[in-house]
Amino acid sequence: MRSKNCVLPSYWPDIDQSIQCWICWYFLESVSARVSLKTNKKISYIESNINVARRLSEEKDFDVIVVGGGPGGLNTAIMCATRHLKVLLLERDKIGGLLATLYPNKIIPNYPGFPQGIVAIELVRNWLQHLRFTGVTVKQEAVSDVAKDLTVTTEKKNYRSKVVVIATGTKPRRLKIPNESEFSKEDKGVYYFPSHPEEFLGSKVLVVGGGDTAIDAVLELLNLADEITLVHRREGFRAFDENVEKIRKSGMVNFVLNGEVLAIKGRKRVEKAVIRQEGRKLEKIVDSVVIAIGIVPNSEVYKKLGVKTDEHGFILTDRAQRTNIKGIFALGDVTKVGLRLITVAAAHGAIASHYIYSYVKKPYWARESLDTQI
Repeated sequence: MRSKNCVLPSYWPDIDQSIQCWICWYFLESVSARVSLKTNKKISYIESNINVARRLSEEKDFDVIVVGGGPGGLNTAIMCATRHLKVLLLERDKIGGLLATLYPNKIIPNYPGFPQGIVAIELVRNWLQHLRFTGVTVKQEAVSDVAKDLTVTTEKKNYRSKVVVIATGTKPRRLKIPNESEFSKEDKGVYYFPSHPEEFLGSKVLVVGGGDTAIDAVLELLNLADEITLVHRREGFRAFDENVEKIRKSGMVNFVLNGEVLAIKGRKRVEKAVIRQEGRKLEKIVDSVVIAIGIVPNSEVYKKLGVKTDEHGFILTDRAQRTNIKGIFALGDVTKVGLRLITVAAAHGAIASHYIYSYVKKPYWARESLDTQI
């Protein structure tokens, strides 16, 4: 839906949504500078640029196709475009990845340039402002297949490329307990992070997990929820000690250590959680359950292609972010990496873009072998 301030004429209803923002920006930047033109000339000028944008949107052949619009994918697309490569960015959900979908209100404390931290969605907006100047083609389409000839298939069309970059990131791991799947839909009480903490005001919340995501979830809920219970299957925590100490000192969290959640109960939404602790079972009355027990890679589509992964499904790459398949790179959280941080994913994008340029353009200075090293 167009905003009330949208400058697109009403008689162009068939404009592809993926290019509307580019067109609007182009109008604001260039058409306003031509206010002295007569109306019919301005309309003609706009129509000409609409046609250019539409042709760009309909292109099927690219130098680089980046699958995934998280930090790694965005930086790869931006840096490849600055090297004058023709780039298509495909994202099935929201640009920004989990920062936009799961953690939009989370404070990112360790991203360079923001000593006081920055809200995740604001960081995403900064990336989008950068992206719009690069000429990258962006489409909201889900990839269903990638062939060895580097044809990428989505639910709408096929695209051809010289390089495919897998930057599909991760998704929350599920407990796979009764009623989890049902109650995780339509706001029925099961969540994988308190994306909008204000919605938990005055409620009883059970958080499951012992890593950074679980502890961050508890911190988001402090002073909002009436009662917070943290269930962890071990005695100690993997999260930052400083944050664990914060929630201990708050006096607002009930700890259930060496425990596990066996089931979620309720008629139409979450009402209770069944917990086992050291051989004893108990039922806890709760309004919501936040499950934060880790992540799994979004790599299913690429396994049938023959891309090598570790035992957990994370893609293996060499130091240039190349996979074992020629022309296919992978980066960010979907790869086997020692540290999953936004800065690491962005760095992967910088590394990959350098070797992608060498692979596509084959400049004289690219002396290093371009064969994959996996």
